[in-house]
Amino acid sequence: MLLRSPHLLSAALAACVFLPTAAHAQVIPFLGNFGPGISPSDNQMVFESAARLNAAEPSKVGESDSWSNPQTKNSGSSTILRIFRSGGMSCHLVRHRIIAGQRRPRDYRLTWCRTPAGEWKIKG
Repeated sequence: MLLRSPHLLSAALAACVFLPTAAHAQVIPFLGNFGPGISPSDNQMVFESAARLNAAEPSKVGESDSWSNPQTKNSGSSTILRIFRSGGMSCHLVRHRIIAGQRRPRDYRLTWCRTPAGEWKIKG
């Protein structure tokens, strides 16, 4: 997959560091996080939001799932931008918008694909 912005790489990097052990198998193993001002619990909420969105049937472009962390006051949303097939798998291009503190919202775009085993993974 062609990386279009440094935000995409940063989002992919967040996958393994801040997810619970069971979720590690569902993503590409990178190190990092979504950026300054984002806590491990915020990162987990981003991925839980994506999981809820990807699990919804039927999926629709424009469908969103929001999250809010009362501990950090950070919030965000995940929105399906595109639904397509790649390598025989159903895939979603998802925009993850994160609002951390007084900073401007940051957008990250990740492609999630459902494996033949039914797991949603970030396509690398």
